[in-house]
Amino acid sequence: MAKRRRPSIPLIILFIILLFLFLFAGTLVELVSSLTARGSFTYTYMAGSEPIVSITYTLPQELADAIADEQAAGWTTNLAGNVLSLTGGTLNPGGSVTVDYRLSKYISGGTKAVTATGTTTSGATTTAQTSLQVPEAFLLALAWMLYQNAIWLLILAIIVLVLIIVLFILGKRKDKEQEQKEETDAASPPDQS
Repeated sequence: MAKRRRPSIPLIILFIILLFLFLFAGTLVELVSSLTARGSFTYTYMAGSEPIVSITYTLPQELADAIADEQAAGWTTNLAGNVLSLTGGTLNPGGSVTVDYRLSKYISGGTKAVTATGTTTSGATTTAQTSLQVPEAFLLALAWMLYQNAIWLLILAIIVLVLIIVLFILGKRKDKEQEQKEETDAASPPDQS
């Protein structure tokens, strides 16, 4: 009886993984960014007599392009270009407001310079240069690379699929040859020398 040849199981698993990564690369970036690429920065209003009613942050363009969503408790946030505005809240002297954000794509981590301007109820402004620490998100970097190069994942998946098909055809051919050899061996009388 001929041994049935099957395509390699690791190749089939590799094909499934590549196809999965191609189909869900964008979803993978969202998932990884929601788990690993979060940060925050704080504006503290130390001295003054009037409350601050709006705050604008001038962010580095790279950071502004990568921010997916931002939240500040008690404030309405709006990101336009590289300017993040907080309105609708009140910050009394001695208080602070924290903006939480999530990155939607990879940017290099490290310290980024931010200019924060607070406007009081009378229209007076206070400007402060501050820095914020962007987390280094290696998993997001990997997911972002997969997302940016998703077409190559599809090409690799197709190559692996062609390899699986070729191996299957070659296996069928070898099975047929083996069956013919067994039939020939069974039909010929044993040598009785």
